Amino acid sequence: MNIPEIQAILDRYLAGSASPREQELIEQWLEEVKYPHNDWETMSPKDKATWLASLYQDTLENIRNRPAQIQDRPTSGHTLPVRRHSWRFLLQTAAVVILLAGTGIYLLLQRKEQHPSSIAGGTQRPRAQHDIAPGSSKAVLTLADGRTIALNGAQNGVLTQQGNTAISKDGEQLIYKGAAGINPKVVYNTLATPRGGQYRLVLPDGSRVWLNAASSIRYPTAFTGEQRMVEITGEVYLEIASLPSPDGKGSKWPFRVMINTTQQNSNRGIIDVLGTHFNINAYDDEPDINTTLLEGSIKINALSLLPGAPAVARQLVPGQEARLDKTGGIKVQAAHTEEAVAWKEGLFLLNKTDIGAVLRQLARWYDVEIVYNTAIPKGRITGDIPRNMPLSDALKVMQLSGVHLILEGNKIIVDH
Repeated sequence: MNIPEIQAILDRYLAGSASPREQELIEQWLEEVKYPHNDWETMSPKDKATWLASLYQDTLENIRNRPAQIQDRPTSGHTLPVRRHSWRFLLQTAAVVILLAGTGIYLLLQRKEQHPSSIAGGTQRPRAQHDIAPGSSKAVLTLADGRTIALNGAQNGVLTQQGNTAISKDGEQLIYKGAAGINPKVVYNTLATPRGGQYRLVLPDGSRVWLNAASSIRYPTAFTGEQRMVEITGEVYLEIASLPSPDGKGSKWPFRVMINTTQQNSNRGIIDVLGTHFNINAYDDEPDINTTLLEGSIKINALSLLPGAPAVARQLVPGQEARLDKTGGIKVQAAHTEEAVAWKEGLFLLNKTDIGAVLRQLARWYDVEIVYNTAIPKGRITGDIPRNMPLSDALKVMQLSGVHLILEGNKIIVDH
């Protein structure tokens, strides 16, 4: 039985139209793995994807240890092409498909040119003499005088003082806390994550920041003046504290985010904020800067690189995203908010995501190089991959989509 045939049975089961024999087959598998379907439905997406990856690895090993030929046996009413003693093999093979089909985390490759593959037929698996661990909480803090502190090796507690502001580490986050009632001298710090790192930050005003891999934020050690301003590169999620303006007039204190101001060849922009939750993806190797709004209101201001081009500004409401292209144009559309912020929850949540974009995410998180033997594969992938699994396991999950990958040293070879 190949994967499309299994998928057809599962589709009928989920729709309530499976035959008694098909229902028995599926329910027997659920009993064998001791995972009742209602328990599966209550699991979080992260737990589902983690358990699935482990199940997939066991399934592949089981398949390789089975005879290559499986004979068909006709039955009345429909055909189940397996022998009785092959049922366990079939059920374990179906395990990957049944759960994914029922929960929306099936890695479905939507190719322009279809290349069907069957697990039982021997899908190519990543070859590796070693494995690569996932990224972790690590970052480097650069102080105003140029000194640096590697936070993954620092102890919890107060690390240093910048003017009237104490800087402390608490677990996997950096916290700034200033003395009240004192006019501070404004100096700037920078928090940067390497490839394979992420970190959290609490700014002096109480705003919270999450940095993804290969990202940075530059900020004052104390906010003063008419507006609060930070500069970011890479991917950053922000929850901005809504505060009254220090001028005492009762208005909200504006917050402004400068995007990629240090990148000479990047598209740039400014985000004006008034108390909100949003995500900015501004990696230099991505075609656009993508800003996704979850709560509140923000205005995107494009800084065009084209001389004489007019300024462009668009305002977002929750559930929208703005894509800023390299010419300074802005496109606003409905957003997949869960996908945009899944990285901070420990997931690659893919929703018809371009294969090249998926591989760039993996490269940043696992600090590896992507090498294409031919062209970048065309197609899109939908699915969940936990960010806490070793790279080889993440690649095994991607193999379900038909993308052929080889792990060699610190490189992912894409053999399309």
